[in-house]
Amino acid sequence: MPEVQGFKYAYSVGQINDILNKIKETGRPDKLTLTYVQNTWLLKNAQYTAVIDILKDMGFLAPDGTPTDMYAQFQNPEHSGHILAQGVKKAYPSLFKAYPKAQEMPKEKLEGFVKQHTGADKSVVDKIYGTIKRLCSLANFSIEPTSGGPSDSTTCYQPGSSNFLPIPITMNIQIVIPSDATAEQYDKIFSSIKKNLLKS
Repeated sequence: MPEVQGFKYAYSVGQINDILNKIKETGRPDKLTLTYVQNTWLLKNAQYTAVIDILKDMGFLAPDGTPTDMYAQFQNPEHSGHILAQGVKKAYPSLFKAYPKAQEMPKEKLEGFVKQHTGADKSVVDKIYGTIKRLCSLANFSIEPTSGGPSDSTTCYQPGSSNFLPIPITMNIQIVIPSDATAEQYDKIFSSIKKNLLKS
């Protein structure tokens, strides 16, 4: 399998698109193997095995090729971009640990990181870079919206995002009343609560 120091790569970035599109367009196999890819999907090039290996690192496939829950979630167009982003982070943990927003890194900086950690020659660094950037370009790294509506959440800006997303917030207020408080003091406390906290 094409791999240098934990950085797996595809022989051709177009093969990444081919496999991911087939996953979206077809049913879920018992096992996704090169034989299945060649005989059922009719993608005959043996180099597709490199993409299968990357899918295993991404958590889309078990070591024996059995599709995982992430594979199933990726087949749902509503979640595919976010699931792919999770997979990319799993496949290249050292990169995303050092640079949490590695998907936004300029070419020179990302190539420099790969070169430093692999010592690979330029042709291999180019393939690793191309693989990572292609996966990132197909993924959605934004924060997935929550299901809460305006009635049970407040709107909050997420750093690094252009979106305002609902975040549920619950507030509890505790009032301590002295045991020797008079009836008049009780009236004033609850009158103040009604006036200041229970406004519509």
